[in-house]
Amino acid sequence: MKKILSATLILSSLFTFGVSGYSSDMLDAANSLAERWIINDKSNNPSAYSLDSAVLRQEISAVARWVAGLPKKTSCDNIFSDVSATNPNTWVCYNVEVLVDNDLISANTNFRPEDNITKAESLGMLIKAIGFDYEYNPSSSKSWQEQIVDFAVEKWVVEKFSDYNTDASRGWVFEVANTTIEIQEEEEEKIEEMKKTGTYTDESL
Repeated sequence: MKKILSATLILSSLFTFGVSGYSSDMLDAANSLAERWIINDKSNNPSAYSLDSAVLRQEISAVARWVAGLPKKTSCDNIFSDVSATNPNTWVCYNVEVLVDNDLISANTNFRPEDNITKAESLGMLIKAIGFDYEYNPSSSKSWQEQIVDFAVEKWVVEKFSDYNTDASRGWVFEVANTTIEIQEEEEEKIEEMKKTGTYTDESL
């Protein structure tokens, strides 16, 4: 498993606090991530999680880097025309470009760091960052959004949805991140048990 537990406090330090509506599943996911030291513990004041606030693309990129256990870059190569060592601030480039270098996102002309990120986009980042073996099939008749959702459904990460371009909320991202981590951990536990009993092969899971 990638260095998931090293992602200390990054989510809460990056996201802006806002509206305080939430579902019980979102709150459970937030508290679970807090117990893992991935976000700050706000269990005594759940509204501080701001679970229905939107997520920016630059914010989810930092989250994905931490979840993947990747170090920040030490220099900026200006891969994107709208992201530099100082634009839109001094930390985005070193988080975003490392995702490109590790094939977690594509090197398009623009990254749009201060735009909200959609559900499909955030799902794709987290699925790949956590270490699932997802690959986009360009010859498929399905859109990339439908492909990533189908993969996530198959892995029991999310239920089927089609509003791919709806802005992702903090609570939704927390649910996806927490579910993905738990599934990956369960698979690793199965592998370790199979190795102990001598029944593990590459096709076991």
